Amino acid sequence: MHRRFIAALVLPFALTACGSDDKPAATQEPTSEAPSEAPSEATSEATSESPSTVETEVVAGDLSAADQAAISTTIREFLVTGDCDLATTEYLRSIALFADESTPREEACTSWESVFSKPLFTQDDVQLTELQGENGVATVKVGSKLANITTLYQLTEVDGTWLVSGDEFNTDGL
Repeated sequence: MHRRFIAALVLPFALTACGSDDKPAATQEPTSEAPSEAPSEATSEATSESPSTVETEVVAGDLSAADQAAISTTIREFLVTGDCDLATTEYLRSIALFADESTPREEACTSWESVFSKPLFTQDDVQLTELQGENGVATVKVGSKLANITTLYQLTEVDGTWLVSGDEFNTDGL
């Protein structure tokens, strides 16, 4: 099997591997350690407005609050829906079966959609930490309230929209 196929399936299965401890989201303990940067360089933002703004730790970069919210919404929705419109063409090619750099976007999307399975977790179960970014590129660690596993994702701003553009399993240098 291809490494990218296995990696694309790892996070959804890992997130459903453990049961919930049935605590409301607001009372669960955060699982990440505090950043090592000085307090003036690191901030932690938490609101209860929506799943897209729940406990995202920003550790570096020039991301505005709007960028942070857009990144959070994009990655959460992509993980739950697998929507091709939330990913760059290059990333779709890297996670689609038997695709390469010459594969048309539509074909890569069709291939990705054929292997994507709707996960048993929801956007509320996804935890984002260590969000950092500048110059239209961001990285964020994605974990779960259900399992102690994280994956580093990359997002790129394309024409004003944040799109998933990589993960630590399929993207060199991430």
